[in-house]
Amino acid sequence: MKEDNEFKRKEDFNPFFQLADGVVREYALPFPDRTGTVKITAAGGIGIVDSVNYTTTITAPWQHFNALPFVEMNFMLQGNMYQTHEGVLDRCLYAKDYHNILFNPYSFEKNELIGSGSYRMFGIHIQPEKMINLLLGYIPELAATADNIASGSSFVMQAPAQQLTAPMRYIFDTIWQCPDSPGLRSLFIESQILTLLSLQCEVLLKPSSPVARPVKLHASDKEKIYHARDILMARCDDPPSLGELSRLCGINEFKLKKGFRQLFQNSVIAFVNEHRLNEAKRLIYEGEKNMSTIAYELGYTHPQHFQRAFKKRFGVTPGSLLK
Repeated sequence: MKEDNEFKRKEDFNPFFQLADGVVREYALPFPDRTGTVKITAAGGIGIVDSVNYTTTITAPWQHFNALPFVEMNFMLQGNMYQTHEGVLDRCLYAKDYHNILFNPYSFEKNELIGSGSYRMFGIHIQPEKMINLLLGYIPELAATADNIASGSSFVMQAPAQQLTAPMRYIFDTIWQCPDSPGLRSLFIESQILTLLSLQCEVLLKPSSPVARPVKLHASDKEKIYHARDILMARCDDPPSLGELSRLCGINEFKLKKGFRQLFQNSVIAFVNEHRLNEAKRLIYEGEKNMSTIAYELGYTHPQHFQRAFKKRFGVTPGSLLK
C-alpha cells in the first residue's frame, strides 16, 4: 500500500476526507530527525490517521493547522508525547494507553515526542454532523457534548486513567486486516471505529471515582494563579510550600490547588518537577555547565537523583544529549 510521499507540507495533515471511502494510503513521514510511516483511510464520514515514529535522539516538535472541523478520538498506543491544542490542552502528557475525545475546530496542534524509541499514535477524525447523530442516537448521556459540537464549542473528554481494554487493543491490532474490496473495506473499518467509540465512551462514562466539580475562577483568580506559576518557575530550585505560595499570591490554598490544575492540567508539584527537567535540558544544550552543577542549581540533592528523574521523563540520560 506504500506510495510516493504526498505529505510535502508539514502543516497539511488532513488529507483523509479527500480519499474515496475504503481507499487506504501509507506514506513515509516527512521529518529529518526520525523515521516512520503514516497510514490513512476514510469511511462514512470517518477519517483515520495511524502514525508510527522511530527515533534514537531527542526530536524537534512539529505543528500543523487543523483546517477541518472534526471531532477527534486520540489514542497513544506506544511511547509518550506532549500535545498542545490551543485553548484546550497545554502540553498535555499523552502517556502510553492515554486516550481522549477532543473537539477544537480550526486550531493549531503541536506535538512533541518524549525521549526516543518507538511511538504509535492512532487518531480518528469524525465529521461533526456524524458525531452529533451518533451521540444523540445512541449515547443520551452525552447529549450536552453533542450540543457543544453543534455550537462549535471546543472541549476535551479525557479517560480517567491510562485505560485501554482488551477489546480496544484487539481493534488496534486487527484494524488493517480488512477485506480487499473497497466497499467491504469501508464497511469493515466503519464498523470497527463505531465499536471503538462505544468502548471508549464506556470507559469515559464509567463512574470509577467521584468527579470533582471545577472551581469557579474569576479573572482576578486566574491572574493570581498565573503569578503563582511565575514564582514556581523562578524558584524551581527551592519552591515555596503551597501555603506560602497562596499567601504570596493572595489566594486561598484550595482555589490555588484546584485552579492550578484546571489552568495547567498539572498539580503544583508535578509542574515544578517538569519545569526543572525542561530547564535542565536547556542548560545541557547550552553546554556551559556540568551535570552536577545543573543538578544542584535546580534543587536536586544529589546528581544521581537528577539523572534518574531525567531518564524517567525523557527516556534518555542527561549525558546522552551531549553526544
